[in-house]
Amino acid sequence: MTNRRRHGGLPLAVYVAALLLIPLAAVGWFSVREVERNNVAAKNAAAISDAVAVHTAATTAIVPVEAERSISLGLAAAEQEDIEAELDGRLFVARQNTDSVLERLENELISDDESAAAQAIRQSRSLIGAQRVALDEGATDPMSIDDAFNVLDTQLKNLISRTTRTLTATEYGSVEALDAARGLLVASDLVETASSELHIVSSDAFGVQSMSAAEAVGGKIRHADALADAIAVDPEAVSGLQQAHSSLDPQASNPAVGQLDYVGAVDRFVASVVTAIDEGIAAWSAEAQSKNRTTLSMLTLVGIASLLFGLVVMRSFARPLTRLRLQAERISRGELNSEPIEVAGPSDVRKVTDAVNDMASTLSLVEEHMDALALAEMSKAPVLDELPGHVGAAMRSSMERVVALTTRLQSSETRLSEQARIDNLTGLPNRFAVLEYLERVLRALPRRGEPAAPGVVRATGVMFLDVDGFKSVNDMHGHAVGDVVLREIAQRLSGSVRDIDYVARLGGDEFLIVVGDITDPQRLVQFGERMIAEIEQPYTIGDQLFAVSASVGITVVEPGDDSMSVIERADAAVYQAKDRGRRRVELFDKDLQRSIEHQAELELALRQAIQHDELRMYLQPLADLSTGMPSGAEALVRWERPGVGLVPPGDFIPIAERSGLIFELERWMLETACRRIAEWRLMGQGDGMRLAVNISGRHLIEGDLIADLDAAIAITGADPNLLEIELTESQLLDDVGRASAMLADIRSRGIKIAIDDFGTGYSSMTYLQKLPVDVVKIDRSFISSATTNSFDSTIIDTVVTIGRALDLEVVAEGIETVEQLAYLIEAGVTHGQGFLMARPVPALEAESLLFNGPLFDRKRVLGTRRELARPWTESMPAGTPITID
Repeated sequence: MTNRRRHGGLPLAVYVAALLLIPLAAVGWFSVREVERNNVAAKNAAAISDAVAVHTAATTAIVPVEAERSISLGLAAAEQEDIEAELDGRLFVARQNTDSVLERLENELISDDESAAAQAIRQSRSLIGAQRVALDEGATDPMSIDDAFNVLDTQLKNLISRTTRTLTATEYGSVEALDAARGLLVASDLVETASSELHIVSSDAFGVQSMSAAEAVGGKIRHADALADAIAVDPEAVSGLQQAHSSLDPQASNPAVGQLDYVGAVDRFVASVVTAIDEGIAAWSAEAQSKNRTTLSMLTLVGIASLLFGLVVMRSFARPLTRLRLQAERISRGELNSEPIEVAGPSDVRKVTDAVNDMASTLSLVEEHMDALALAEMSKAPVLDELPGHVGAAMRSSMERVVALTTRLQSSETRLSEQARIDNLTGLPNRFAVLEYLERVLRALPRRGEPAAPGVVRATGVMFLDVDGFKSVNDMHGHAVGDVVLREIAQRLSGSVRDIDYVARLGGDEFLIVVGDITDPQRLVQFGERMIAEIEQPYTIGDQLFAVSASVGITVVEPGDDSMSVIERADAAVYQAKDRGRRRVELFDKDLQRSIEHQAELELALRQAIQHDELRMYLQPLADLSTGMPSGAEALVRWERPGVGLVPPGDFIPIAERSGLIFELERWMLETACRRIAEWRLMGQGDGMRLAVNISGRHLIEGDLIADLDAAIAITGADPNLLEIELTESQLLDDVGRASAMLADIRSRGIKIAIDDFGTGYSSMTYLQKLPVDVVKIDRSFISSATTNSFDSTIIDTVVTIGRALDLEVVAEGIETVEQLAYLIEAGVTHGQGFLMARPVPALEAESLLFNGPLFDRKRVLGTRRELARPWTESMPAGTPITID
């Protein structure tokens, strides 16, 4: 099997080198050099063509621009009606000509990727446009017009100078480029001197600038020299221009009109010249491109011919290589018993064929040996003495190692399987394990529709337990302490269940208890309440004492369920428990199912509402308590659902929060509010009035609030100093560090920050100094009993004191009685809002309150001390100024 054989034929490398590489290398070298030269020529031609196009556009723009300037100067300074009528008739045509040539110039610059130059031309057009409007309204003067046109004139001459440098550059030093440069220089000199002479005549004639006789003669001589230089371009046409130029009478009653007619003739002549140059350069560029394409085509044909020649050569060994490939594929699929392949082809192919045949024979012996090893029938294993090298020795020693390795692998698999199902922190089964357990429970249930076994009906309940207040433990004391609390909770849960029950940790602060052998689902509720009581027992870690609670959701396993649907129902129930105040047990029932379906239907409708413009912005005016005057408003979103009417915010805002629609909804509110701010400014109303928009904590932490604010301000042009965003205290305390950094970034833009519902959180006073805020809004729960509850009044006084110390505005929410209003004024609260002064109303209706006098009479409010505790809105429409007899 290892005998060496003699092979006939030359090596494969000799055929390939002789028949392919040498001619291909020669052709390739020649073709690459030629393509490089043609590429350079084509690129130079394209660059010259672009420069000529820009130069042409700039040159042909000089005269129309100067003509419009002269006419505009004449109209601005005209004192004679006949002159004004003459110029006024020419103005419309001049403006059309200017717009046409400048638009062409912009397009050429944009097509040449010169956006900065195009933008500069666009800005100059805007200046001229402003002067046009002012001239039409009689609100400008000759100097202003002249200054505006001077900017554009400088830009045109700079473009001509730059493109001329391009055409005369060394790298583009072709005959065509130099001819084009000479022709364009003659043309540009002709129009520049003509426009300069027109500028001198019109400036002097219309009183813009007094020109001396020397300046006038100098301008005339320069243009005459330019005409002499251009005589070679078109002798007949230039001679006519010379005659027309010499016949101009500077002593005429209105020399500027004659000069305008003359420069028009110059412009037409120059346009024909530069157009011919532009067309010639374009044809030359196209010819260069065509030549390059021809060269590439020839190179492609040579390559194809070489490839065909190579295929003929390769055919001599294609069949042997194909047989080798097929044999290699059979070996890769494990077909080691195939017949040896025929030895044929060049010597290299023959050697490879012999090697493949030997390899297949060796692998076949190894396969037979491994089969015997797998079946533990080593007596039937083939003799490996004939294997080359160390293969035989390795195979003989493999049996002992495989047996030992198999034993270790089985042990490792068992350990890994157990570890994959255990939570490392608590030692409880993890999410994967409890899903497997639930699947076993579900398989043991009768199928849907099958009769249950006779006797007492027993069920299995699933209890989803979510720890309340655990995040504050982590935030205040660190994750190490939080881990100790989680382990203690796991021990308490495990010690509170029966042996047949199953406790698992899903992750984070979520646990799952599978309770078996249940006869009454209400017993699950009682069991859940005991679990809450157990978790609420204090936790002592070192010298620190902690307390947390829990919310529990319960569902009963039913035939036809799957493990994920069971957990999702229990999760929905625990969410309901949290939504209803936490520290409670909720059982998933038909009412909750209907509620979930209703919320899903509302979510879908809300998505369509945002797309179909069903949202409305309502405003609730805000009063300055020191004057009674409106000082701004709070923007509130309302949903006007077709066929239903206004949907209460409490119904759709929580859904938007959970589904993520809150981001899109609040983007709509920000843009709408900013648009209203911009409209007030344009109308000259609402000077200094801020508009406040409520923002969710999720938008602040998870969304891209800063980008949304920037976009709303940029789109509407609103003043950011008149925009205020409100966030509730609890939202800010969820992640104080990140919230503080985000608010500082927002505040740096001039946007005001307000804390809404202040006083309802756990650490208000602690964090108030750390957060970059401008406004504190006292929660309505304190305002409602401020005049009857000393604790609430003390809270208000404290907030006012802190607000003064930190230079914050203090706003009272929910003012509904005159007594409350009087107390808040005396307490030093700076601003207030509530139904007493104005209810939330559509934006247009709110503007009638904001822009029409005070919301209440401050002197009368303070002057009255008799009882007026009933809501003011019962006796007076919302928004009516308060007066007290």
